[in-house]
Amino acid sequence: MSGFGLLSPLLLGLSALAVPIILLYMLRLRRTDMPISSTFLWQQLVRDREANAPWQRLRPNWLLLLQLLILLALVLALARPFREVKTITTGRTVLLIDASASMNATDVDGKSRFQEAKDLALDAVNTLGSDDTMTVIRVAEVPEVLAAASRDRTVLRRAIREAKPSQGSADWAAALTLAAAGARGVDELQVVVLSDGGLPADLPDIPGQLRYVKVGEQVDNLAISALSTRALPGEPPQLFAQITNYGDQNTRAIFELHLDGEFYSSQFYDVPTASTINIIVNDLTQPFTELEARLSKPSNESVTDYLSTDNVAYAINTDTSNGNVLLMTEGNIFIERILSNLPGVNLTLGDISRGLPSGDYELVVFDGWLPPTLPDVDMLIIDPTQSTTLFDVVGESTATTIDPLTGGVLRDDDRTRFVNFADVSIRQIRTLDRIEWATTLVETQNGEPLVLAGEVQGRQVALFTFALGDSDLPLQITWPILMTRLMEWYRPQRAVSVDSLAPGQSLTIRPSVDADTVRIKDPHGNTTTLRLENVAEVAYADTTTLGFYEVEVVFDGNVVQRDHFAVNLFDARESQIAPVDEIRVQTASGETLITSTQREETGRRELWTYLAGLALLILGIEWWYYHRSLTRKPKALMTTFRDQNQPRQKRRWWQVKGLNR
Repeated sequence: MSGFGLLSPLLLGLSALAVPIILLYMLRLRRTDMPISSTFLWQQLVRDREANAPWQRLRPNWLLLLQLLILLALVLALARPFREVKTITTGRTVLLIDASASMNATDVDGKSRFQEAKDLALDAVNTLGSDDTMTVIRVAEVPEVLAAASRDRTVLRRAIREAKPSQGSADWAAALTLAAAGARGVDELQVVVLSDGGLPADLPDIPGQLRYVKVGEQVDNLAISALSTRALPGEPPQLFAQITNYGDQNTRAIFELHLDGEFYSSQFYDVPTASTINIIVNDLTQPFTELEARLSKPSNESVTDYLSTDNVAYAINTDTSNGNVLLMTEGNIFIERILSNLPGVNLTLGDISRGLPSGDYELVVFDGWLPPTLPDVDMLIIDPTQSTTLFDVVGESTATTIDPLTGGVLRDDDRTRFVNFADVSIRQIRTLDRIEWATTLVETQNGEPLVLAGEVQGRQVALFTFALGDSDLPLQITWPILMTRLMEWYRPQRAVSVDSLAPGQSLTIRPSVDADTVRIKDPHGNTTTLRLENVAEVAYADTTTLGFYEVEVVFDGNVVQRDHFAVNLFDARESQIAPVDEIRVQTASGETLITSTQREETGRRELWTYLAGLALLILGIEWWYYHRSLTRKPKALMTTFRDQNQPRQKRRWWQVKGLNR
């Protein structure tokens, strides 16, 4: 049985204040209210009575009783009574509350695990002793100190109540580093982990004594564990998804697809226990940018899915191809083969004898031939035979020696990454003029350009100043590398390099056009504005919300580029919600296995708040009773009024007896 005690027993001496309260009631003159015509003749009598009878016999009085009860409650509250209870910790404590995605599971009496962890934390605050301090840390993607080494229970309670769970993984290494920072200069430290487990094995050393309190009960959870889209040249986008059953029962689910916010399709799937099924959809013929997949439970399904956070996933459909490419060549098998094998290229062969065909092409490759008028599209020109509006062909040169040390390649350029011309032999090249718009990517030892690329008149144009047949480049490994890099350069450039991120993961945004501002809109519609001041890229890390994000690149007030990316919870450690009974951590003495415990130490739960509330309640009752007595008519006055208005009748004995009954 829990014991009781007082933290300040000397303050019980304040109960002596009951003596003056009682004396005040004994000194009080009590008279019966009577209606009289004048008080002039009674004044002397009153003065004589006050002088001759200062003390009155103490009579029963409700106000006196209530005031004594108020005093008793206040004195007991000041003495700080307590009740001994079992608690998870005492002394100097660091409380780590797991706020990861798995703590959103609603398997603890209908409430979430995070709410249960908060209730346990509040219970620990209520049992803090007068000399105990507590630090509260919310462990999410970025650990957050909610309250630092505080004795103020109001501060601790408010910090815990305002905490919210996250939708991503928890960074336990950083959280324990924060806990270790609070151990400096402390002889004894209690580190309490409120979690459902799932801590990684490579944790830093933990100072002090570690305790683990397990939160959670059930294991059943169904999750979308993967989602992506891709498109082959000339074909509609394809969808690939995975559904994983992390529970111990076979279950059934409805898999829904929404394209750009509109319902597209739904399908039933049976998912065996502890297994994953793959879903492939080949006929996404409807054009879209954003794809959302949802899992729901059929009405007749009895297995409960306790975690809904991983029941939704998002994918971005981006154009990763070069589209339609037209090749104008006179039987050059090398260029035809390399373009046919590059992913994302839908190649069309043209006939030089018939001239440039009409059609919608994203890129035109001219090999040893040029039309009278260049098309208004991106171009790759190999061995230019004549001058054009973009450049002039001024001659030929056989000075084609390449520097063996540098390989003749411009470094620090994505278009020449892993490209090396040191072993390439070229018989002759064409010399060009009016090429200031282009960047020389590969050059001879004398500085004559071999490969150029740049943007001119709204087009991306690359030039090979030599014929492939006059070199051994198609036989070198650098040939497919160079063509792959050029095709990536021709491809529409994006401001972001990824389609999907994990919650809390940072993103680098690098506009491919001139820009001064980047705006990012999160799934809730909140907009973050980042300035591009003398930098080519910005970092964005506020990715804690699952869903679609929109990126707008702005120049001089106008949106010049748009992009999208998604944030998804594809984390098996969070979707595997089965709570663990033990966690394995590193301590100063080596690897230690910590078993879940609930309450091991004896704490003191103070009761003064209840007594103070009781005193306030009694004070309200006393106020009500006092004002009620003021408004009540005197009994003698009521009797006189009744006697004056009603004739006096003689009562019989049976009437008196009946009245008594």
